Amino acid sequence: MKQNVQVFMMAVAFDLYWTLVVLFRERGLFLWLALAILACLMLSPAHRLYALLLAAAGSGLDTLWALTGLIDFHGNALLPLWMLALWLMFSTVWTRLTSTTTLPGWILTLMATLGGPMAYVIGERLGAMTFLEPAFIVICWMALGWLVLMLFFHILLGRRR
Repeated sequence: MKQNVQVFMMAVAFDLYWTLVVLFRERGLFLWLALAILACLMLSPAHRLYALLLAAAGSGLDTLWALTGLIDFHGNALLPLWMLALWLMFSTVWTRLTSTTTLPGWILTLMATLGGPMAYVIGERLGAMTFLEPAFIVICWMALGWLVLMLFFHILLGRRR
């Protein structure tokens, strides 16, 4: 039961972090980056490597979507630093979750494939980015991207169940 409470608290904390970052973006940039880096440093060195790889791959995916004209983050940067902070915190939480939960990897992959694009939809509604194509097309591409990202991550982590 204790592990379930920890997973629940981790999810609530990440949702709160995500909400604050998306609402305030650049206005809290130092805090967002500091919290994400601190959380990542709290992982074991082996898990930290997985989290950093996931954050890099996720940031690369966002950059690809921006370059191909699916989304636009407001501002001068192709991928703003607050989005990098979100990816680092997400990857830290996701690595911790996947290394401690008994849920099969396919369920975790499905959760991310559905939940990832929904976070972008909410972020778009909150003004953090703009979909440059119809929402259905953007969401489909994002779901495919998240599916591939999570499949590779779970295979790399050894969560093939």
